[in-house]
Amino acid sequence: MKQYYLFLVIVFYSIAFSQPFYIYTDSLHKKNWHAFHSWNVSYNLQDSSHSYSGKYSISIEFKNAYGGFNLFLSNLNTSGYDTLVFFVNGGENSNQTFWIKLSFDGKNFSEGKSITDYTMIESNKWKRVAIPLSDLMNSYFSFVSLLFQESKGQSQPKIFIDNIYLTAISGNPRILDVKFDAYNFYPLSKVKINAKIEDEDGIMDITKVKLLCDEIVEGFSINLYDDGNHYDERKDDGIFGNQVIFPSNSQVGEKRVVLSVEDRSGKRANQEIWVGVLRNDSVPIPAGLFNYLSIGTATNTSNLSWQTNNGGDCWDMGYQYITWDWWNWHTEFVKRFCDDAARRGYIPVISIYMLQQAPIEFGCSGSEYDKIYCAINNPAIMEIFWQKFIRMCHEIKSSLASYVIIHVEPDMLGYLQQRAINENKSPRDLTAFTGNSRYPDNLVGMHQRMIDIVQEIIPNKGLLAFHVSLWGNVISLKDNEEKYLDIKKLAEQTASFLKELSPNFDLIFMDWSDRDAGFDGVWWDKRNISFPNFSRVLMFTNYISVLTGKKVILWQIPIGNETLPNKPNQYADNRLDYVFDYAKDIARSGIISLLFGAGIPGMTTQFTDGGYLKERALNYCREGKINLLDDDFRDSTKSLPVDLILYQNYPNPFSSFSHIRFYLPDITDNTSKLITEKTRATMKLYNILGKEVATIFDEFKLPGKNYEIKLSTSSFNLPSGVYFLELNYGGFRKMIKIMIIK
Repeated sequence: MKQYYLFLVIVFYSIAFSQPFYIYTDSLHKKNWHAFHSWNVSYNLQDSSHSYSGKYSISIEFKNAYGGFNLFLSNLNTSGYDTLVFFVNGGENSNQTFWIKLSFDGKNFSEGKSITDYTMIESNKWKRVAIPLSDLMNSYFSFVSLLFQESKGQSQPKIFIDNIYLTAISGNPRILDVKFDAYNFYPLSKVKINAKIEDEDGIMDITKVKLLCDEIVEGFSINLYDDGNHYDERKDDGIFGNQVIFPSNSQVGEKRVVLSVEDRSGKRANQEIWVGVLRNDSVPIPAGLFNYLSIGTATNTSNLSWQTNNGGDCWDMGYQYITWDWWNWHTEFVKRFCDDAARRGYIPVISIYMLQQAPIEFGCSGSEYDKIYCAINNPAIMEIFWQKFIRMCHEIKSSLASYVIIHVEPDMLGYLQQRAINENKSPRDLTAFTGNSRYPDNLVGMHQRMIDIVQEIIPNKGLLAFHVSLWGNVISLKDNEEKYLDIKKLAEQTASFLKELSPNFDLIFMDWSDRDAGFDGVWWDKRNISFPNFSRVLMFTNYISVLTGKKVILWQIPIGNETLPNKPNQYADNRLDYVFDYAKDIARSGIISLLFGAGIPGMTTQFTDGGYLKERALNYCREGKINLLDDDFRDSTKSLPVDLILYQNYPNPFSSFSHIRFYLPDITDNTSKLITEKTRATMKLYNILGKEVATIFDEFKLPGKNYEIKLSTSSFNLPSGVYFLELNYGGFRKMIKIMIIK
């Protein structure tokens, strides 16, 4: 019987390690694979005229000398494999030749090997080609793209390639997965790491698993263990883990760390991961905004009924576009929207989208790049813009809202920044019609006039936000696949552009994409191994926030999720999950609010996503929104409070809603053992006579965490008066006095 089980174990490992890593079979396997960077070739990724197996193969016809068919992934780890395999067919011809090359940085290619070193191509005959990776890679363990390049110096007839894959090395360890609980962090932060490892000779053959962090601090590394005591689940299960505290002298910036695995015979596997070591910032949160990472959604009309009907107390903001004809949307549209938000306890956000929609009859047409510049220099358009901007501010002034965020023309500054770069000009050199002799007719004058109008009409109510586009530097972080970019330099250029417009704006809005990844095919890597990825964008955001001294609102986050069927109105995406899975990374980067919405028609919305946004958002609220002012959030090495804390609510007094912060301490059982499970917490409201008038919540919550909730007077039908708010948890009790004035 023991021999039988041993046989099963051997068969299991043999099967596990005989499985190839497929690049192509009928289609490119991973989401980010593509052939867009090919040149001087015509190709078809699903040619049905020939196939080695399945329905399709790749047809390639070299149109000119040294044309290249280039399969691009951005970063492919080859650990655990030693051979590149594919099948080739000459179609109607024979004796075509090409080189096989790899790129390790996306720009340069290895010397490569000729196909004739391994086989001669014949007409209508499939041949297997097996190339040792050592012939192509030297000391590298990952590559960015796989190139098939014409080698005769002339055009060549069509060939067919099928079943491209990597084969496994016998006895070599393999890294199946690596996961950090934070990819963007401050120096002195604690980060937990897990890695799933396999080895054909058994997991006991692994002698060393180490995270090498030389780019962060020279010589700094940490060992990972599979002993059940280092955040690694169970002993000897192939999950290696540990927790690392990054030193205080960690180098800020986008950094590469390497997970290195070694077995008894000295065979190794490696995996690159990109992380962001962030700059601690002291950027203040503008007055009137929340001290926690808040959330909200787009609205289709001038109401926020979806938020109210789907966990209204969880949502903090709602945004509404106003486009070219907004003043014709019945009477006082902006005021009605702001009133509706105030009654429901939300901060209204108005995204002005007028100038991109300037009518063609005004003489502005063509690309957005040209249309925007035409519009801001057209006196007829700009006179209307200034009239309606002033009208908007007066409607805000007369509204019930205490604070309103005015988000100026998303995309506009991106196009204008590109124009400044392309023409080697500053914002002062780019003309714009201000319509007022107090201001110069340039971008600086235009934006300063907007700021002054807001400060003159709604000085304690209106917050003005400029927009940053990921593509404003011409290099687009949304879809750029280069392994090495100077993120700091890109951020410095954008920050300098914004500050030259004016230092007096209040906020930065940033969007990641106006469409779901399943629609446009641009997927970001959630493990931050390949590019584009989330860690890089959050590092860029951190630089922008620190360099400008402004907090960031992440706007119009795509709502698609990976459970959707990827069809109109239900396209898939992974960005929503990432912001909730790594909410602390988001907050550390300088982002203070998350606003979800579809950017173009046909994308997933909160009405078509099957309730997924609601589920994730409400769970985030139940667990407690991230407190942006919490010292423990900023520096995880500081000790936590030992007592229950109930902070004074803000604002106080209040009319429609107020925010309540509290801290639930660690608690122990009768044997002084730390309790880590959720424990019952209650918050109740009493009137001046001591009579209970409302139970705010009665639920189980985790200890050792900060929480913040929003108390709405409409939810409990509370009249004006003095009340006492009581919090009970694990034998602790705290009470504060609050006041409602209507």
